[in-house]
Amino acid sequence: MHFQARISAATWAIQKKENGTWHHGKGGRAIAPGNKGFLKRIHDSAWAWNLFQGPVYNRLIFKAAADYFDAVISLAGKGALTRILDVGAGGGVVSLRLAKANPDAAVVGIDYALRQVRAANRLKRKEQVLNCAFQQGNAMALPFLEASFDRVVSINSIKHWPDPAQGLSEIRRVLRPRGQAFISEADRSASPEELLAFSENYRAWYIWGALMRWILRNVVFGKSYTASELKTIAGRAGFSDTIIQVAPGPFFLLVLTK
Repeated sequence: MHFQARISAATWAIQKKENGTWHHGKGGRAIAPGNKGFLKRIHDSAWAWNLFQGPVYNRLIFKAAADYFDAVISLAGKGALTRILDVGAGGGVVSLRLAKANPDAAVVGIDYALRQVRAANRLKRKEQVLNCAFQQGNAMALPFLEASFDRVVSINSIKHWPDPAQGLSEIRRVLRPRGQAFISEADRSASPEELLAFSENYRAWYIWGALMRWILRNVVFGKSYTASELKTIAGRAGFSDTIIQVAPGPFFLLVLTK
């Protein structure tokens, strides 16, 4: 892949100390890596996404990171595709956009949270998209046969997985030979300036702004991955052909080829 999405805010970069532990983006102090704490475990849980996180995320994320989603969906939807899998499909927006862009392809979106699956099916009925289906599923054990898809997409999901290497191994298993996976995520190396710019758009009247910024920095981005970390994990999962792509805002994209 030679296409690179245009960065809308700051130039995307990664710097790394020799020990490979601390990373930072342009012009900012690194977010320190850390083990999962109590808030992170809540953030990753299906019950929290069913109860309150799913509706809030669905309402805010596509406005706050429109350029990012446009770039990733545009990249992931290119090619003569017949079957596309969206892992961590959430409320279904990405899956449905991929289905509309690829009317001859069958798109399947899975999510661990049942409320998200129901929201996705409601949106599908509203938009009357026929070549897309949603079901509950676990990234740790994808309910599909080997070599079932020629494209897999996963946006802002892998940081929630208990074992990202296992999830990527499952993605590799269901990909056809030379199939590609597009894995994008919140960048732990994002600079304070990038996080502040994002948080200005990812806000709601019912959530105190300072609390939201703290959660984004310390729970969402602070407990995510850098691109180089996830590339290493992808190698452990069996992907040897991995490209890091730039993405708008405090995010990154990995393109993995089986």
